Amino acid sequence: EGRGGAMGEDEGAGLVGDGKSGGDDFKTSYPNKWYRRYVLFLLFLIATLQTTDRNIPAILLPKISPEFNMTDADAGMLNGAAFVLIYALATIPLARIADMCGRKYLLAGSLIVWSALTSLSGLSQNTTQLCFLRVGIGLGEAGCTPAAQSLIAVMYGPGERASAMAMQQLGLAVGTAAANFIGGMLIDSLGWRGVFGVLGIPGLVLAALIVATLEDPPVEQSMGRYQSVPGSPGGESPGGARANKPSAAAAAATLTSGAFWAEMWRGVKETFEHLRRRSTFIHLSIGVMIQVGVGLSIMAFLPIFLVRSHEMTIKNAGLSMSMVGGVFGAIGIVTGGIVGDWLVQASGDQRWMLWFILICNVIAAPLMVVAVLVKSRTDSIYLSAVVVALFMVMVGPPGAIVQSLVPNHMRATAAGFFGVLANLVGGSVGPLFIGWLSDRLSGRYGLDSIRYALAYSMIFCVWGQVHWYLAARAMPGDILEKTAKKRPRDFCAVGGDEDGGRARDLEAGG
Repeated sequence: EGRGGAMGEDEGAGLVGDGKSGGDDFKTSYPNKWYRRYVLFLLFLIATLQTTDRNIPAILLPKISPEFNMTDADAGMLNGAAFVLIYALATIPLARIADMCGRKYLLAGSLIVWSALTSLSGLSQNTTQLCFLRVGIGLGEAGCTPAAQSLIAVMYGPGERASAMAMQQLGLAVGTAAANFIGGMLIDSLGWRGVFGVLGIPGLVLAALIVATLEDPPVEQSMGRYQSVPGSPGGESPGGARANKPSAAAAAATLTSGAFWAEMWRGVKETFEHLRRRSTFIHLSIGVMIQVGVGLSIMAFLPIFLVRSHEMTIKNAGLSMSMVGGVFGAIGIVTGGIVGDWLVQASGDQRWMLWFILICNVIAAPLMVVAVLVKSRTDSIYLSAVVVALFMVMVGPPGAIVQSLVPNHMRATAAGFFGVLANLVGGSVGPLFIGWLSDRLSGRYGLDSIRYALAYSMIFCVWGQVHWYLAARAMPGDILEKTAKKRPRDFCAVGGDEDGGRARDLEAGG
């Protein structure tokens, strides 16, 4: 395309940079800064709908449970295990498909599946049917996160990636707030069935928009191997192999080939072997598992803590949690991405992203102990909000670092492995353990047992910091993408990197 097209000539700085600060060898798949912004906005919308559909049952359960005679165990299955298990099992195969066949149609197809099943959830006649549909929703959503993160990785270099991923993951905070707001506003007028029905519509519209407007980066097919590569559609890739622009027909033909499935599992094994030899990935995964477990425990049990220990009503506790998780969570996500990238660009060292997270968590852990033990309700809420913001700075940087550990043809698969470890282990074990601990402490502390269980959970946070530190130490020998240190004037250049690039060209030419 010509200048200004999706894959046309670069026009300067993008949303979080110019697409060039990841190092001298990185070239963005979308040189047009406006199109990069548009694609990142699409990915943000996907994350928002994904989180909204995932969290909406929680706000509807008070209406669903009496109708279906659901037990608390049924409610736990509906909100957790039914969704997380299939999400974790399907993520890696679907991520590998993204690496081999492209991201566009996987993103659109995943949106259609989970949006349609969300609407169909309103037709459920019993708990079994509703849980079955939630399993399908988990299957649909499993294809989105790895594909989105790998797409960001070919748009932005290592020095910009954390900010871009933070902007995309901002949909987590927006989606959580949207689920509570939409569910609370519509349940009385539409009923829980109507809310499910309405929530599926935006995803179908967004899927059509993706099919119509998303320019999928080409994939390289060489010696029977499918690889995602940055570059222009068609023609020769930098490695000399043919780079083909993905199409719906080509993707369908590929998916029906036996050789494709054999190659897919070979690629999964290859990525696993690659990652397990990287100490950075091992320690980063353990740190994230612990962090996710602690963070989700805080978000799951803070409303109960506010009701039991501070005698708040459920409505007021819910409003407070919207502020804590929505507003302050969003502040933490954006801050983590922007500050992390700024530190990397200023120093040329990606380890600063992890050191920044480490510093925030060292502050957050003792602050959380104070937040749950303080007697003042107001102080407890605001201190908890600050803790959530400090914890949420880790949303963008770890995923960005994982992308620097792998070559192009492993990007989505690596993101899939990383997401499975965080969600399946951290997302399921963490809240379960804190609930168990609260039950064990109830004999001594009564209704205040959840207060002390949350305080004790900070011990795990300290454990996680050890792995953040070990990951940072191992990074220099593991990363495949180096980060060029930006000159001070690059941060002040209104037009992006063009002037700095001309200066370097003049220096190189003598």
